Formats: sequence, C-alpha cells, structure tokens
Amino acid sequence: MKSGKFIAYYLLGLVGILLISTSPALFRQGAFMNVGNYIQELRGLFSILLEPSEWNYIYKGDTVPLIEHLWEPYQYSMTIFFGGILLGFLLAFLGAFGTLFLPKWAKVIVHRGLGVLEAIPDLLLAFSLQLFIVWFYRQTEILLMPFTTLGQEKVYALPIVAIAVLPMVMMYKIILMLMEEEMTKPYVQMAKGKGLEKASILSVHVVRNIIKSAFYHSKIIIWGTLSSLLIIEYIFNMNGITTAFMDDFRPMVSSVILFLVFTPFYILYQGTELFLFKDHKAVEEANIQMNSFIGSLSVKRGGGEWLKSAVREFGVHFRNIKFLTGFIIIAGTVIVSVVYSMTADPLIDQYFQIYDENDRLVSASPHTPEFVFLGTDALGYSVFDQLLAGAKYTILFALIIAFLRLTVGFALAIPYTFFLPGKVQRVFEKLVDGMHFLPLTIIAYLLLRPVLWMPPGGFTTTETERILYQGIILTILAVPLVVTLFGNEMKLIMKEEYVTSTKVLGGSSVHLLWKHLLPHLSPRMGIVFGQQFIQTLLIFIHLGVFEIYFGGTKVSYDPLMGDPPLSTTYEWSGLIGAAKNSLMTGRWWLIIPALLSFVIIILSMQLIIQGIKEIQQKRVGVVVEKSNGLKRLFSRRTEDKASARDTREDRFVFLQKVSGDSYRERDKR
Repeated sequence: MKSGKFIAYYLLGLVGILLISTSPALFRQGAFMNVGNYIQELRGLFSILLEPSEWNYIYKGDTVPLIEHLWEPYQYSMTIFFGGILLGFLLAFLGAFGTLFLPKWAKVIVHRGLGVLEAIPDLLLAFSLQLFIVWFYRQTEILLMPFTTLGQEKVYALPIVAIAVLPMVMMYKIILMLMEEEMTKPYVQMAKGKGLEKASILSVHVVRNIIKSAFYHSKIIIWGTLSSLLIIEYIFNMNGITTAFMDDFRPMVSSVILFLVFTPFYILYQGTELFLFKDHKAVEEANIQMNSFIGSLSVKRGGGEWLKSAVREFGVHFRNIKFLTGFIIIAGTVIVSVVYSMTADPLIDQYFQIYDENDRLVSASPHTPEFVFLGTDALGYSVFDQLLAGAKYTILFALIIAFLRLTVGFALAIPYTFFLPGKVQRVFEKLVDGMHFLPLTIIAYLLLRPVLWMPPGGFTTTETERILYQGIILTILAVPLVVTLFGNEMKLIMKEEYVTSTKVLGGSSVHLLWKHLLPHLSPRMGIVFGQQFIQTLLIFIHLGVFEIYFGGTKVSYDPLMGDPPLSTTYEWSGLIGAAKNSLMTGRWWLIIPALLSFVIIILSMQLIIQGIKEIQQKRVGVVVEKSNGLKRLFSRRTEDKASARDTREDRFVFLQKVSGDSYRERDKR
C-alpha cells in the first residue's frame, strides 16, 4: 500500500513538471495564453519521452545525447548543494547546542548577528566571499581557496560555504526553538531532579525528540536553498545544472533537468515519511469539523466592531519599537519615492561627460561616486535617481504580491480544512510537498520569460498586462504552500477545548471563524505576510540576475550599438541585472547600492516580524527579553552583585500578623 502511494505521488509530481515545462508554448510567436499551442507542445513532449532516441541536447550547435551531457553538470551541482546543506545543518546543530549554555546577553548578540546575516541576499554574500579571498590574496599573496571556475578546473569549497549560510541560519533558529520548548517538558525537570547534567539531557533525550520536527522543517529550507543554488552557480562561473538549463530552453531539456532535481529529494523526504515515520494523522476528523449550519454575520454591527477592533489591533503594534522602526523605514521609502517621481524633472539625471572649472574633462560615463553621488551606470544615468524612482515599484509590488498570497491562501484554507475529506487533504498535502523539491526561481523563469522578455518585433502586450501576469504567477506559485500552512494552524486551533465547547453550545461556522479562528490567526498572518514579502524580494533579485525584470525587459537587437537589457519600470532588480558583472570589473557602485537597499528593506521587515512576535508572546504570558546594548553588557554583573548584597531595611516589606490568616504591613518606625 505504501509503495503504491510512493509511486503514485512521484508520478503526479512528474506530470506537474511536464505541465510546467511546456508553459512557454502559451506565448509563442507573440501569442498570449494560446491554449492550442500549449496542447500541441504537450503532445509533442509526451511523444518525445516515449522515444529515448529523441532525447538530445543542443550544445554549441551540435546535437549530443541529453542524459550523457547533463549527468556531469548534475553531479557537480548536487555535490555542491548537498555539501552546503550538510555543512549548514551541522553548524546549525552545534551552534544551537552551544547557545543553550551561553548567558542571556551573549544569546542576544548571536541572535542579532544571525538576523543581519539572514537579511543579506545570496548574491551579495557570494560577491563578498569572492572579494574577501581576493583582498586576502593581495594582502598576503596566499590564496585561501579558488573563488571561481576557470576552464576545466572546478571550484568546490567556496560555493559550499556560500550555500551553507542560509540553511545554517534558518535551521539554527528552528533547532534552538525546538530545544528550548523541549527543555520545558516535565521529563526534563525530572531528569534534572535526578542529577543529570544539562549536556547529557540535551544529547541523549532532547536531540532524539526533536529530530522528527527538525526533519519536517528542513523541507522549506531545502526549497529556498535550491533557488540560491542557481545564483551561486552563476556567480562562481560553475558549469552546473543552471548553465545547462539556460543554454537549451526547450521543454524536453527543462523537464529532464527538473526530473533530476526533484527525484533525490522526493526519495529522501517522502520515502522517510512513508516508510520510517509512523503516521500520526489518523485522528478523528470530527474534532476539526465546523458545525453543519453556517449561521449569519451582521454586517452592520459585526462589521463595524471588526473594523474598530482591526484599527485598535494595528495601533497596538505601533507601541513596539521594532515594529514601529521597520514600518517607518518601509513606508518612508515608498513616500519619498512617490514624491520624488512626482516632482523630479527629468526623472533620471544623465551625465555624459564631467568637466572641472578649467573645462578639462575629468570623467566619462560610467562616473564613479567621486564625481556623482553613488555614481552612474554605463549610459550615464544616476544610480541614486534610479534607486529613488524604482523604490516604489519594488516595495509596493512585493507588498501586493505578499498580500495576495496571504489573502488567497487564507480564503482557500477554510474550505480545504473544514469541507474537504481527509483523504483528499492528504493527497493535496503530498502534492504540495513535492513543490518543496523544485527550485522556485526556475519555475518562475520558465513561466515569466516568454512574457517579460521583449521579442525582436517589440512587446505585443501592455506594461499593465505584463505586471498583472507576473503578479498572478508569483502569487500562484506560493498559494498552495500558504493554504497547507494555514490549514494546519486551523486544525490545531480547532482541537482546543474552548472551540469544542463553542461547537457543543451550538456556535455556527461563521461564529467559529469570526470569533475564534481569526483572532488567534491574526498574529500568525502578520508573520506570514512578512515572510512572503521577503521571499518575493529575493525572487526579484534572482530573476534580475537572469535579466527578467518586473514589468518587462526592454531588449535592443541592434547588432552594432545595442544597449544592454533594461527595466521598463526602474525597479531595483533591473539595476542588479544590468550590473551583475560590475564587481569583477571594479565598478562596485553599479550594484552594491541596489543590494544594500534590498538588505535595508529586508531588515526592516524582519523588525516588523519580530515586533509582532513580541506582542503575541506578551499576550500569552511569555517573558520577552529586552537588551540595553553595551550598558546591559558591562553593567550586568555589577548590578547583580549590588542587588544581592544590598540588605538595607528600606528595601524590604515587613508583615505583622493581625488575626488568623490576616496580615498587615508593619510600621517601620
């Protein structure tokens, strides 16, 4: 039975890959959503799959066997990826284990440092590692390790380190959270009472109990890291699976590449879940079902109360300094960008040549920051002006996409959780799990490039149509994951005693949803919104590296004086795509300001997420640690010692027995 499920789910995953790989046919020859072309392409793909002799790859104009050509790049990519994942998970475990023995002030420093590291895009991280190797070599003439692939020589160590950073930070936070929760369990207190050391309890009992939860959490980490693999391969000039994908864009090649990426992770995760882990989902489905009658909602009264409650809830968050800081930075950036776009003339200043006071030529484009603030690009356009003009598009588009993912996912999670049969839910969950093993960047590239890349004859769609299409695609790609996420959260809430009591007392479905699910899920929705916003920004960066810009990529086909691909909206990923090779030529100002702008916005959203978490923790009674920075660091021991030794009488309250069990404060005089 389990073997049949395993094979059936795998085949469904392969069918989904085939459907995605043929999607460029919808936009062939200037068409938009041409279903006839799509069906014809899909039939052709199935016919080729049935004839292995037709499995070929076009390499430098020659036809070579497909699997034979892809196997070496595939092995290279998987070696780098699994090496990075294993290194990251190992460091995360050791770091989390050691953190539990640190004092509180040291934990605060570690958490903040990792938070900043998590906000750094993989593109900037890879560049920074390469620059450090070059800088160290120039200072000492010692090459620590190769930092790029040259000819047939392959680079391993540095890409593995770059890949390991993201899973290390994310898994560290997960393992630390799981360990801290496990340390509050009664069996841990009993073990301490018997005299067991903390290290022994952690290594023997706690680690064993959190392995399964950490395994499930690792799937979302794998999903994010797979997209980073494409960027890492590009930056380090690796001849991996990314190069093979970009050089031959035919559906057959795309399908096989996705098959090869999908298969090992499917075997590892789905095989482990089906054959090694016990199935704990056989719970009575009646416990999580709504009452059969829907009930009604008073829009006049309930809607007004809900609006007041929402405004009051939103206002509470502004009392948290982290939430307020993040909100001011993001909102202020958007406002400044909008005002600048409305008042600037011209929108982007262009500097061709710069002369000094003696009319002597001192600089030609691209100008360095020495002559123009933040410098200019190769065409003389101000980098600072482009950042200001594009900020509103980048941030607002990311906010809109995150909001759509959240609202659509939550709306679909309600019928998914309460009205679909349990078997249908489990099949859907397995299909969604399969999405964790496909690089989101590749899927987005496959679906977006035919529409956003300008053909030789010019765009056949308007900019508004392209923006709507890209927004819909980037929303749909994440909605299934958001649906299952909220579905699982709703199931947990429906098992609470107060919900069961409400159902027994006759609470309608609308009442349960409005009075119980929404209030408890609202903090979680804020966190998910922030996470989806950050993920959308990272997708913008990844697509920008491959010159797929939001709103469309303007391409010049002039064989003699063609301009580089340009963004039609000046959004930030266009700056990254146009200057992705600038660090190698020493023109750092073309890309660093854009990457740092992304970092600032991501850090701001992380502050908002932390603020929401702190507010929720206070509501449920969890003590939130506050740090006073260096003052707390250097004055902690002194304050503790002073308070412990201070035995002055005025620091105590003395009680005097009056009668029975009654006491009153004794007069100190």
